[in-house]
Amino acid sequence: MLIYSQITAQSIPNDSICESKLYIKIFNQFKLLKHDNASFPIGDLETEKIRFIVPDKIKAWKDYIYRYKTVPVFSYEALHKSSKDRQKQFDHQIFVIDDQVDYSALKQVIPNSKLSLVIFRDTIDTDLTALMEMADNVLHCPTNNYISYDLSVQLVFDALSLDQEPAFYDVNKRLKYLPPRLLGLDSESIYKQVDSIVYVAISEGAFPGCRVLVAHKGAVIFNESYGHHTYKKRTAVQQHDVYDLASVTKIAGPLPLIMQACDEGNMELDQPFSNYWKDWQKRLFHRSDKDKMTLREVLAHQARLTPYINYYPMTMKDGQYLKKYYRLNPSEKYSLPIDRHLYLSTEFKKEIYKAIRRSPLLNEAKYKYSGLSYIIYPQLLSDLFNDEYETILYRNFYERLGASSLCYRPLDKIETDRIVPTEYDSLYRKHQIKGWVHDEAAAVMGGVSGNAGLFASADDLAKLMQMYLQKGSYAGIRYISEETFNEFTKVQYPDNDNRRGAGFDKPLFGNDTLSIADSYPAPGVSAQSFGHSGFTGTFVWVDPAYDIIYIFLSNRVYPTRDNPLIYRMNVRPSIQQVFYEEVKKSEIEKREFQK
Repeated sequence: MLIYSQITAQSIPNDSICESKLYIKIFNQFKLLKHDNASFPIGDLETEKIRFIVPDKIKAWKDYIYRYKTVPVFSYEALHKSSKDRQKQFDHQIFVIDDQVDYSALKQVIPNSKLSLVIFRDTIDTDLTALMEMADNVLHCPTNNYISYDLSVQLVFDALSLDQEPAFYDVNKRLKYLPPRLLGLDSESIYKQVDSIVYVAISEGAFPGCRVLVAHKGAVIFNESYGHHTYKKRTAVQQHDVYDLASVTKIAGPLPLIMQACDEGNMELDQPFSNYWKDWQKRLFHRSDKDKMTLREVLAHQARLTPYINYYPMTMKDGQYLKKYYRLNPSEKYSLPIDRHLYLSTEFKKEIYKAIRRSPLLNEAKYKYSGLSYIIYPQLLSDLFNDEYETILYRNFYERLGASSLCYRPLDKIETDRIVPTEYDSLYRKHQIKGWVHDEAAAVMGGVSGNAGLFASADDLAKLMQMYLQKGSYAGIRYISEETFNEFTKVQYPDNDNRRGAGFDKPLFGNDTLSIADSYPAPGVSAQSFGHSGFTGTFVWVDPAYDIIYIFLSNRVYPTRDNPLIYRMNVRPSIQQVFYEEVKKSEIEKREFQK
């Protein structure tokens, strides 16, 4: 049982009631002095090239901006050093102006793209008026502080609207970021409880650091970083750090594409899986005992599949890499990146698929978690959509959502210092793993698999989860039909004591009657809720009944996977339960007030 400490939470707002009132006061000061509907607020996160130019406080601005999209953020000084060719590559530039405006920096690039000015000044002088004439959009707020910066970015990216109160829930807007008090929740109570749970877990060695994000009614109300990347405490966890999601990949990678394929009539839950993966079809000289199992059975872990196959030992002998499988440099034949200067033969994928097809079936058709089919999905979906798996996943979902860090093989795409390390791999890669997928089954797929391999920040993962909470829709874009989404998130085989949805995990039956120690996830969640956990210490959960998204990211496998404390201390459900109790308390208080 987790024992709460009496630590004073460092992240608690000094006076959350005053802070909430200040948010409203500053929000009401914003005025849109000039407006081009085509360019403000920013609607297209997929193709429009955007950059921000700010006077100073680069880190703070990045923290706010990266919530919506990872775009370049320049200081005035850096802008002077950039070439004209580099300046021309942006479609839309947002200039932030306070009392220390650099007019020469602004005048350099005005003709090259759409221009939006965000002004934090009491008065607007003649020079600034001239610049405003040349701008497409002008957003003005007389208050110059971190709250006004935060709110301005939310307005720019269409999370807030000046014609609505900030706490108003609009499914056509992007996720907003607001203090809990604005949604009627007790900020002090939340911060004290969560901080206490996390600090105890870190001090006990459950993990070196973590990220906790909670959204409620379309607003992120809790978004905190704790601890460090490692126990050496050299790098503190930051807001936009990227974690290995492990099995959260299953619902964040292949599953949205499978749901989309069902929407388009290219897949059906009750058709044989072998209709889409021909290798499972029984043919002459091609034995298979998997030709009849349906897609629904496979996704609900009801298909009698072997739980796991360890593939990498097939490529090694006496702890050494077999030359027939590996090369130090990539080539057309050896193109699966396993590690720095280590590439696996592409032909080995055939051995993996063969091992899956030949794996023995379990005796009973009942719930047994298996990752085997998820190894197959990238190739299956590539064949089905007639395009590369990563390409269709990024194009159809992540880029449109603005989920810039949600990706496979992050070392090619994300700054190294944002990536949190996982385990010291003494068996396969034989060094500290950072930016390479932790799971060995995904590793032999070159890091791109359906069972594991995705990395993400909490903020980017929240966009996908909010789309799930809204049953396939986010920021006015429909990604998956509501009918399909409801089918995938319901319990598939309730009469067979199988709690799972189609791909999604669900609460234990009778979960609301259990203690924190026995429940999965927290006992406060509704029966409609769904999500998934990850072996590296990650967890996401979506609850439409309470309008809550809960995201917990950690590297509990650092430096070894043989660390069960995150489970023994019930860290993740304990934190999750805090928010359910606060939401329920708020609803009771609201009803009492209305009497």
